[in-house]
Amino acid sequence: MPGLTHRSAALFFAFVLALVAAPRAEAQTTPIPINIESTPPGATVYLDSDTTPPLGVTPLLNVRVRRGPATFIFKLPNHEEARLTVNVAKRRETFRVVLAPLSTIVITAANESANGAAVRVDGEPVGNVPMQLNVKPGRHLVQVGREGFQTFSQWVDIAAAQGITVPVLLEKEAPRTGAILVVGDSPGAKIVIDGEERGSTPQLIEGIPEGEHLVEIVPQREDAEAFRQTVRVIAGDRITLNPSLVRVPVKGSLRVFTNVRGALITVDGEAVGESPVTVEDLAPGEHLVEATADGYEEASGVVTVEAGRQSMIQLRLTAVQLAMGKIVVNSDVAGARVFVDNEDRGEAPVVITDAEAGTHAIRVVAPGRQEFRTTCNIGPGQDCKIDASMAAESTPVRVEANVSNASLYVDDSYIGPVPWEGDLPIGSHKIEVRADDFRPHAEVVSLRSSPDTRVFYFTLVRFGQLTPEEERELERERQIAIRRAVSHGAAVLPEDLAVLDVGIGYLPMAKMHLGVGVLKWLEAGFSFQTFGRLNEFNLSAKAGYQPLKQLSVGGRAILGGGIGPKKSYGPGTPVLGGGTAGEEGSLKTNAFYFGLEALGSIHFNRAGAVSLWIAMDFHSDRWSRTADNRRMLQFMPDDEERQNLVRGRIGGSLEFTVSRRLNVWALFEGALGDERRIYGNIFLNPDKKDGRSDPQLYTMAGVTLKFGSLWNEDDLR
Repeated sequence: MPGLTHRSAALFFAFVLALVAAPRAEAQTTPIPINIESTPPGATVYLDSDTTPPLGVTPLLNVRVRRGPATFIFKLPNHEEARLTVNVAKRRETFRVVLAPLSTIVITAANESANGAAVRVDGEPVGNVPMQLNVKPGRHLVQVGREGFQTFSQWVDIAAAQGITVPVLLEKEAPRTGAILVVGDSPGAKIVIDGEERGSTPQLIEGIPEGEHLVEIVPQREDAEAFRQTVRVIAGDRITLNPSLVRVPVKGSLRVFTNVRGALITVDGEAVGESPVTVEDLAPGEHLVEATADGYEEASGVVTVEAGRQSMIQLRLTAVQLAMGKIVVNSDVAGARVFVDNEDRGEAPVVITDAEAGTHAIRVVAPGRQEFRTTCNIGPGQDCKIDASMAAESTPVRVEANVSNASLYVDDSYIGPVPWEGDLPIGSHKIEVRADDFRPHAEVVSLRSSPDTRVFYFTLVRFGQLTPEEERELERERQIAIRRAVSHGAAVLPEDLAVLDVGIGYLPMAKMHLGVGVLKWLEAGFSFQTFGRLNEFNLSAKAGYQPLKQLSVGGRAILGGGIGPKKSYGPGTPVLGGGTAGEEGSLKTNAFYFGLEALGSIHFNRAGAVSLWIAMDFHSDRWSRTADNRRMLQFMPDDEERQNLVRGRIGGSLEFTVSRRLNVWALFEGALGDERRIYGNIFLNPDKKDGRSDPQLYTMAGVTLKFGSLWNEDDLR
């Protein structure tokens, strides 16, 4: 009979577990019919990714999709691609989207040079002239380029479904040239550049195209050798070639004097010091000597150096007659600093009354403003007045959104419709996109000066929906709660989480408990426990509140009952304590139980929890005490009366989280009040009439198995 009772309890427990899990699993995996529409119709719809087979072409009626988050992708020729993120929850719900029409840019050649040139739109290569391109409405930059020609650039503003033709005219780049100064130790040597004779040394040759050139110097003297070298000419620069052509050079020296002490002296284009200066180891022959000094006109001369001897030259510099003028610099920004010829002249306005004649460099700077640069010419009777207009320093920005008819606000000021492209001041700004029926999306960004356009894409969600980030954060918090969940604490289990407790102890001898999170504050449970001769089934409901992550309080109500063996006896059956039964009868075992508990728990983050509780229980038991509980050979008819008992109970538990799906626990309880008679004589003690009494101190240990969708352990950190 006890074996049959245990088998029945196990079957009942498996049936209850199947009833709890089956409807939920079926509800989550069964697709439901929904409707999908677009304006205009005819769009191809994909689910979550455009690499998967499409759901069909709008309008779609009763297309089946699984419940939960989903992203529908709409594609229609000559229209912008649209994405709609929704939560599929109700049957035959209709989801709609409006597709924005694309615009057309036609790029044609205005001259023959433009045919086949490379085309870029908004910095991205798109093909070659001529061509036609579909783009989103708004402002776009068209650039056409070809090597050897100036790049063609034009901004176009285009409305929805509008077509614009851009004729392209490419012009050749202006030639870029430099110069070569050829000297050397063999005056009169022939200069040949790229096979073309260009005079004789020493000579400055200008107008040479930028790039590599072969320079040859052919001397007329018998004791000199020809010189060949490939040089690279850079536009605007001068290259100096001073080769030694004499086979057996015999050096000389040169002493240079000027009427201005400290003038800078150069010989054959190379600086040799300040006058007076002696130059050693000069090759025999003619040399070009130049002298420069501030406030004086440049002086130069040619001197012949003889081998083994020192030559001398005197250069006279003429003072420049300087005229004075006035420079006045104003600015539209208070506190802007003015620099004249890189000298800080203070904050604007600045007036300089003794400016020297000539060209002066003016620079005005202010924090957060574009630097102002210009030049100023001073001459006899000619002054200079400059009004510096300093625009805010800005950088190119483009803002896009996933909905049409959205509006852009920067620092809470309306800027224009989205998509929007233009310049914004550098620095920190609050960029916000708003649209009817959608939650505003705002971001604080830091803009830095850059020639590249910085693109911001805003995804708006409808009111009542969560953003993907919010959904991920809620799910993350839920998974952490599942990871921290304990079955014996005051906090209730998270919704949709089921746990199975299996334990052994004394008393009861074995127990299984199934708990399920029903609501945010409510948990339901079912228990089965056995004492050998008595098997009990309990239903429980726990309400809890967790004001802090480390603390929770709650209460639980328990209702249950138990059944045990039924034994019949006949006349003559021995009675415990002496005598026999006089007539036939039967012994019945059953129990009814109701309890209320108040609980409190301290949680150790994700390590576990320690809990304490105090309870009040009501028991109603029917049981006939026997000397041998298994065989029922002796009985006590006088003990068949029902025992009704009210008593208190206190207890505590310690639970540890071993892994994502496994906890271990141990608990103890003590009963306050009279003994529960049905707990006596669990084990046979033939020396005592009443058997062993209720110990009133109970212990148990076991494990908790969790059933739910858990993330990877690393995702919860």
